[in-house]
Amino acid sequence: MGVPQNFVRLDIHPGEWYVGARYHSLYTVLGSCVSLTAWHPQLKIGGMCHFILPKLPGGLKDKKINAGRYANTALELIKKALLVHAPLSEFKFGVYGGSDTISHFGVGRKNSDFAQRWLIQENLHASRVDVGGNISRTLTFTINSGVIVVKHHNMPITDAFPVSINAKRL
Repeated sequence: MGVPQNFVRLDIHPGEWYVGARYHSLYTVLGSCVSLTAWHPQLKIGGMCHFILPKLPGGLKDKKINAGRYANTALELIKKALLVHAPLSEFKFGVYGGSDTISHFGVGRKNSDFAQRWLIQENLHASRVDVGGNISRTLTFTINSGVIVVKHHNMPITDAFPVSINAKRL
């Protein structure tokens, strides 16, 4: 006999999101990506999205299958799903991640800034914000209780694309 689904952890990968109460907990790993969490204390439902960039990079075609990868579309998707259950003002929100684990690009800060500005535009506030630094984070969100456990993991800052001093430009 298998484990009942409401005791199972759902892993949220980059570009994915979930709203509901079907699972016991939601889990994700964050570096420069950001997760926005939402929890309704009376309904005992929760949600999480995990986005990679604030918006689709210029020049690329928008594909609906990738909507969860970008904050501007992921946050709208989760908003619509939350509104099926209750007004946004009844949820407690959190913002996590946004580290600058790849030096010199500032993607993490841009992601966390976008999420926090979105909350302000929606007249909402985050009850918990854990962003920035040069660490990775693991996030476990227990839906029934709303408890969110964040673990920090040290990461050395490295250049993702090292450039040789002797490299010739083509």
